[in-house]
Amino acid sequence: MRRRTAFAWTLIVCLLSGGCSLLTPEKSVVDKILEEMENMSEPSEEEKQQVKKEAEQYLKERYGEEFYVDNLKYIWPTDRWSMRGHLKNEEGWDFWVSKARGQFKDAYFTHRISRDAEEEIKPQIEEAFDSLINWDTSVGVADEIKDQYAKSIPSYQELREQTKRYYQTITIALATSLTEKNQEQEFEEVYRLVSYLNQNNIRAEIEIFYYDPSIKEKGIKKVDFTRQVQYEGFLTAKIEIDDVSQVKRERDLENHFRFVNK
Repeated sequence: MRRRTAFAWTLIVCLLSGGCSLLTPEKSVVDKILEEMENMSEPSEEEKQQVKKEAEQYLKERYGEEFYVDNLKYIWPTDRWSMRGHLKNEEGWDFWVSKARGQFKDAYFTHRISRDAEEEIKPQIEEAFDSLINWDTSVGVADEIKDQYAKSIPSYQELREQTKRYYQTITIALATSLTEKNQEQEFEEVYRLVSYLNQNNIRAEIEIFYYDPSIKEKGIKKVDFTRQVQYEGFLTAKIEIDDVSQVKRERDLENHFRFVNK
């Protein structure tokens, strides 16, 4: 695979420099480059099956469970494979797996812990916020901790009892215009969630977006947190708490919110 990548770059340099006699009269330099890149970017079925076998063996050895991978893609400029991993006999979710420079990496540990975290705080969020549009949470864990517990992954609650080398991120979208009049009521809702996190010793950061209710009239049923720019016209205020342990009282939230000027 690396030979393919090296040859591809050699071809591009060669064609652009005019030092190669690979072009036929009816093909332009660009046409030829695109054709060769397309031919080389798609691995053979044999190569795919080999990487698939290696990935599944890697996951089994790392976690002691049976997995399968699919949706294999090869990115030739970086000589990297990307694929989806699945725990056998457990449908409904998947996780990222990659192979680069002969080394595999995966997100199974953090996906599993994040799923536990989502199940734990879902009732708290749905109870606290009346105008909830959608929300998301994820947990990051130090690599050494993932290596230590790979063969016997604890629950999220158990993990919190054994280490502080993790951090949870919570992002929430609300269809409520935060104003000076309703600020106190909204702070009460946020503080209920913050109190739960602190009482359960959850190391977390929170980001809450307050959108004008008209966002729903535009047919937006879910906010894509990776593309915040497209919702800025509806944004009225934000609350950003880098560390919930900093919030000891409800009025401490005043230090973490701001109105958005249109």
